[in-house]
Amino acid sequence: SHETTAHLLAEAFVLFRRQLITNQVIENEAIFIDGTKIEADANKFSFVWRKATSRYERSLDEKSEAFYQALLKEENQSPGLTSDQLEEVAHHVEAELQETAQQLQNEKRKEEQSQLKKKRRTYKKYLRKVQVDYLPRKQKYERYRQLFQERNSFSKTDTDATFMRMKDDYMGNGQLKPGYNLQIATENQYVLAYDLFSNPNDTKTFNPFLDHFLDQHKEL
Repeated sequence: SHETTAHLLAEAFVLFRRQLITNQVIENEAIFIDGTKIEADANKFSFVWRKATSRYERSLDEKSEAFYQALLKEENQSPGLTSDQLEEVAHHVEAELQETAQQLQNEKRKEEQSQLKKKRRTYKKYLRKVQVDYLPRKQKYERYRQLFQERNSFSKTDTDATFMRMKDDYMGNGQLKPGYNLQIATENQYVLAYDLFSNPNDTKTFNPFLDHFLDQHKEL
């Protein structure tokens, strides 16, 4: 599994460094850290941005809240329904739709039948709106928020990858692509540790990288 492989790789680096120290290949007095951005094996047009997601979700919340108020005619409901609440609304509308259909079946008066048919059409419209539009979108935005964590973007085809500015190409154009910030620590040309970060800024990876190094090697 991924976790087992990661653990074995970490142990291998620890044992390798110990052998270098034992054989006096490195002095164990300093480590030299540098980083580079590596491009992920992901579609560069598969981006999801936190700001856009938040804006679209707010818009959906406002619509779903207005829909809920119109449907149940209740007040003082907190803005924005969760996916679980939207599922409850769908169940409620389904129940109302079944009850209306039953009433229509038993009703003999033409005028009442007309009112019930209109009511049935309205409930069908509401149910479709929730099941086909509001609920799937809300579930998608909730899933996106879980994937973002502390990041501002991710790739749909590699959700661990973050969009960051890569080094300029031969034409001098910097490109925004899904990737990782790879940091390594070396001494005497030997790589002693590495870590991957979603933050493109090296200054923000320095302390976490040292913390990770200390956690693995038990010393600095």
